This record gives sequence, C-alpha cells and structure tokens, in this order.
Amino acid sequence: MADGALARARAAGVERVLVPGVDAAQLERAGALTSDGLSFAVGVHPCFEGDAGALAAWVDRLGAVAIGELGWHRGRAPDEALVDAQLDLARSRELPVILHVVGMHGHALERLQKHGTLRGVVHAYSGSAELVERYVRLGLSISIGPSVLDERAKKVHAAARAVPADRLLVETDAPDQIAEPADVARVGAEVAALRGEPVDAIAEQTFRNAEALFGGGR
Repeated sequence: MADGALARARAAGVERVLVPGVDAAQLERAGALTSDGLSFAVGVHPCFEGDAGALAAWVDRLGAVAIGELGWHRGRAPDEALVDAQLDLARSRELPVILHVVGMHGHALERLQKHGTLRGVVHAYSGSAELVERYVRLGLSISIGPSVLDERAKKVHAAARAVPADRLLVETDAPDQIAEPADVARVGAEVAALRGEPVDAIAEQTFRNAEALFGGGR
C-alpha cells in the first residue's frame, strides 16, 4: 500500500514525502520502509502516549530529518514534560520540529516562547491569521493542509493569505485529512488561488521552503 501511494505521488509530481512520528508502533512500521525521496520525523503525537527517552535512538535508526509530531490537542491533557523533552532533543540534534496544535494555540505559543527561537513548522495550521505572525516571530513556518479545501474554512483561508512566502508550506496530513500524498496538488492549487498567485509559483516556493527546512530527503 505504501509503495502504491509513493508511486502515485511521483506520478503526480511529488518528489519528497515526509512521514511524521506518532508513537512507538508507528516508528517500527516506518523502520521497514525504504524508498528514495522518503524521509522521516521521530516523535510522540499529543493524542498518543510514549517515552521520549527512546526517541534519540530512532533519530539515528531512521536518519530522521525532524522531531515530531509533538504538541497540544484540545481535550487531551498536555504532557508538558514529554513536549519539552522532544523540543530539547530537536535542539540538541539541530533538527526542526513538527508541531501539532489543535484548539490550543494560545497555550502553545505561551509554552513555545519559553523555549526561545525554534526551527520547524506548525503543521496543518488551524489557527487564525492574527496568530501567524506570532509563530513566525518564533522562527516557525506554517503549513496549510486540506482544511483549506473546505469553502467554509474562512479562518484557514485568511491564514493561508497571511503566511509570508518564505515560511509557507503545504501538506496533505494523509491519511487523516485526505487520501494520500499525491493529493497535495489540490491543496497547493487552493492556496495559490487564495493568494492570487500562479500554481507553479506556489509549488516552487513551498518545495524550496520544505527543502530548506527538512533537507533533501533519504
């Protein structure tokens, strides 16, 4: 199934695929995948439980290009020690972070400010346009996900317009929000329309931004 999704992604013009970390079981499955253009992040998603102590070994095993997903999710009691440990690991390994923030942007910004300037991305951004600048000031990029395809998602539309060009990424958040990586073109096209820019220009800019943040892949 993974091979099929990767083949369809390449056919759609997707050159790099980044697989975020969720929990130990998912990292084990990721360890069995090998493919050109496939990169990995290592982390414990806020909706799962895990031990940050084992993550450093996974960074080496997978050749991880980032730490995450980590962060905060509305309705889940935050494990601040786990979040801090992952942020510290990212800093010690000089890796970017992939932040998952749902319904807790105020809390996330308060916590992140205690860590100083960061390098990474708030993935599948669901916050307001007004908060984009605060994340950017911390050194973070903003990734727009499939929620932008919903014509009712006015907050995400406004945010997509507000992100500075050099901090803009697009994603599928597959398989949670949309089928698979090949569908990223739909997200990019919608972001381009919202920003009044050519699709090719958005594709080139977001690819360049992702390459700068995560490197050239495995």
